[in-house]
Amino acid sequence: MKLVMISLAVLWFNAVAAVASASELTAYHAQYDVLRDNAEYGGAIRRLEKTSDGVFALYTETEIAWLFLTDRRRYWSTFAWLDNLAVTQEFRFKRSGTGKNKEFAARYSSDQAVLDEAAMLEQLRFDLLDLSRSEFRYSMIDENGKLDQHVYQRGDSETLQLPYAEVLATKVLRVREHSARETYYWFAPALNNVMVKMQQREDGDEVATLVLRKLQLQP
Repeated sequence: MKLVMISLAVLWFNAVAAVASASELTAYHAQYDVLRDNAEYGGAIRRLEKTSDGVFALYTETEIAWLFLTDRRRYWSTFAWLDNLAVTQEFRFKRSGTGKNKEFAARYSSDQAVLDEAAMLEQLRFDLLDLSRSEFRYSMIDENGKLDQHVYQRGDSETLQLPYAEVLATKVLRVREHSARETYYWFAPALNNVMVKMQQREDGDEVATLVLRKLQLQP
């Protein structure tokens, strides 16, 4: 009987710990290589920090160069984490390089419950912790300031050989209708579900692949 009680106590403790960890969004700093046909195409960073006033600041940057073409995209997102939901307070986007530059900036009140395009991946990263869910739907503000709908489907786990290390990751597909573009994401449970790989394909051909090179997880 004593052994059974101890076993139940251990199970209860593990369950409580799992719930506690699942109610938090963890900060990190990730660096990625951007590849195309296994050749270096550019680089990217994704940095999530928790500020002194308790909100999250997310900065994302991707810079690529291919022949005579260049493209640099930067996203700034400040969001509160309320009841396991990211609520955007400020969202900015800048695109520069070959062709026309783009820029967008907006602030939102807490009662609007807005989710921006950059923070949306942090919401997906967290929602994947719920293993009972296989589909994820989000209404969000895109880089043009317009409302967009994204749908994601959980796939199988895969072992990836990355510049960072060998990593077991959950594959996720962005579901699109009537589009030749495919987007895949991989999130690593052992690394706090940080995104470790992303791939864009068009008509079956690779457009770009982003792979994790360095990662600093904050406690």
